[in-house]
Amino acid sequence: MICFHFTRKKFLSLSSTGRHRWIIKWLSPIYQQIVTNRISMESLDLFFTSYSDVLAWMEEEKPVKPCRQHHKLWVEFVSDAIHFHRTQANQVVRDQDLFLNIEKNDLGENTRRAPAFDCHMALDGLRSLFNVGSIFRVCDAGGFSSIILGSTPGREDPRVLKTSMQAAQWMPQTPTDNLAETLEIRKNQGYRIVGIETVQGAVPYADYPWQNKTIIVLGNEEYGISSHVLKVCDDFIRIPMFGRKNSLNVATAAAIVVFQAGLHLSA
Repeated sequence: MICFHFTRKKFLSLSSTGRHRWIIKWLSPIYQQIVTNRISMESLDLFFTSYSDVLAWMEEEKPVKPCRQHHKLWVEFVSDAIHFHRTQANQVVRDQDLFLNIEKNDLGENTRRAPAFDCHMALDGLRSLFNVGSIFRVCDAGGFSSIILGSTPGREDPRVLKTSMQAAQWMPQTPTDNLAETLEIRKNQGYRIVGIETVQGAVPYADYPWQNKTIIVLGNEEYGISSHVLKVCDDFIRIPMFGRKNSLNVATAAAIVVFQAGLHLSA
């Protein structure tokens, strides 16, 4: 529905939070139509007029209309509007809710590239579904071949799938209840096991001599790599810290190391 479906009287009878929530429900499908090019310029004009009227009912500032032919500006306009109303309704502002059903210039299912590197990420007891999903996305974008899940949830959890922006759907995963044993098997197959951990002798990640057939190990958010998995690692790398904090979120650490390895291997 392009035009807002409440009359002014009915709309103003709602609570402040209720008003913003109904606007969000109205804007969300319009956003989807815009990003997938399923809305005409005439419909956008009608939508903007209706949205301006609704804001006037609420005594909000009149919005600036995006250029009629500029698709990206319309996407930004509606996205910002949804985030504004979510904030006013005390809802969590989550980009992935907007992106869930659309493609962001990704390759299609039948045209996906083969992994660029014979490198893998092993997750040792991660608990945050947000972190796991983010790491799936990072490893896919960075050309890694798979993720080994040591007592860590994978694509079976819809929250991992959602946070990964669907990358977990096709990224190969290997669940294991004994990560140390699984890594030992891979080591016997010629893989180098590299832990990201601030232990004595750990090499700065930018100085490490990256090679194919490498498995990077990331530990639990609280205590790092477990003691029995530490024993399996061949090498350790660290990310130098220059501020007051001495650690990073594990998904952030994964992104730094994955793309450093990719840059080195593709040089």
